[in-house]
Amino acid sequence: MNKENEFFPKDLEFENLVKKARKRSMIKMILISLVISLIVVFGLYFLGNKVMVVKMEKETSLDSTWNGIMGANIEERGTLFNYSLTSATAKTKLVKVVGGVPIPWGEQEKVFTILGTSRLISTHGPSGSGYSDDERIPMYYEGERVVEFFHPQVNYKQLFDDRTLLNVIDDNSVVEMAFSFVNGYSIEEVNEVFKEHLVWYWVDTFSKDQIENDNKFNEDKNFRDATIHGFQAYGFSYNRVAESNSASNFISILEEVKEDGGDYQEDAKRIITNITNQGEINLEPGNLKIIGVIVTGKPSDLLKFSDESMIRGATLGATTNLY
Repeated sequence: MNKENEFFPKDLEFENLVKKARKRSMIKMILISLVISLIVVFGLYFLGNKVMVVKMEKETSLDSTWNGIMGANIEERGTLFNYSLTSATAKTKLVKVVGGVPIPWGEQEKVFTILGTSRLISTHGPSGSGYSDDERIPMYYEGERVVEFFHPQVNYKQLFDDRTLLNVIDDNSVVEMAFSFVNGYSIEEVNEVFKEHLVWYWVDTFSKDQIENDNKFNEDKNFRDATIHGFQAYGFSYNRVAESNSASNFISILEEVKEDGGDYQEDAKRIITNITNQGEINLEPGNLKIIGVIVTGKPSDLLKFSDESMIRGATLGATTNLY
């Protein structure tokens, strides 16, 4: 059949119009999809970024709060935030103040992502070197000695007494020393003896089960005693300006974290339970048992504690030049 006899003759002009319309429609759909996709992607990004910032602010605030009671004589000195396209890093500087001189004590570093996750990326801690048959292997961090504590109800194979070192350290230095007590004492009893050089109180947060387990562990001759390093200790700083507020602040932190404490919540509950003896006594400053302290000063200043009967063990910590 020739073109003249076709029932519906082709209209080339109409076909071209249809093709152009289809092409414009497809381009339009692609552009609309692209715009919608960009809106969704940027919307999710800004939402994720907002979630990240909120999480970062909450966690760093909580970390700072908890650092106020964990770590012997360790203070925060500001947090620096670094942002990238999909994450942010919070880096907190730590120091020890020894005889009025700040000593750098490492950093805590956390990374946060727009996916709502966070992780600690600075995991280095104290370390020591020696042999298994060495009488003692002191731990070091940032090139300085790490203090150790001895609980009054735990039996140890050996109790260290570094007070003898005060006689050989140059008096142009200032030193940090941890004293562990023979018993638990009230804040007032501790202040009466150590107030002049006191910087930090070690609070008894141990349960009967913890003490029993440590005693069993220490009976094993194949292992070294389970002493408490400064990083593991709970307590609070001595505040010369607002002395009465120090213990109250310690309690306030525990109560705050117990209610909404993230990763620290269970620790706060456990500590409160141990301090109050399963709720038998109130959580108040007068019921805190102080089982050790950190003191700082010149070696000649600390020699006054050489014969103090309250002290069960003494370990040297960080030292630095006075000038």
